[in-house]
Amino acid sequence: MEKEYTDTTFVKRFLISLGCLIIGSPCFFIGIVGDDKAFPVLRFLRILPMPENMDGKKIFYFTLGVMAFFATIILLIMMFGWIFNVSSNRFLKVLVVIGCCCGLPNAFVCLTIGSMLMGVGLLILPATLLACYLAGWYFKSRPDDAIDQS
Repeated sequence: MEKEYTDTTFVKRFLISLGCLIIGSPCFFIGIVGDDKAFPVLRFLRILPMPENMDGKKIFYFTLGVMAFFATIILLIMMFGWIFNVSSNRFLKVLVVIGCCCGLPNAFVCLTIGSMLMGVGLLILPATLLACYLAGWYFKSRPDDAIDQS
């Protein structure tokens, strides 16, 4: 028996999503802005100039910054779909897979390296747990997900 989507469900999902975003905002900010305000996404899109000489460590952090941007945008899309109970389709499932591929390395780095540095990395834990739950929620087969072939 499927639960009915009510206004209390909406408010509960909205508050959980908002809480995860607020708690994890320092990690999201560090991931998107990068170290020394490098803005890797803007450099990737060629809005800002690319650095001339990048060593292996800078390339690693640059790649993580670009992936953090995409993972954050996809997490927001997943939260929006969950809050409004949007049934998943192939496009959303592909976004979820892309978000997992971009978000897991960032979450791993943030939870391991970031946790050793003053425990700031632990702030991403609620958003990581919510992202894992949402990935399962999007891939769970629901009867209303079937595509009508007629």
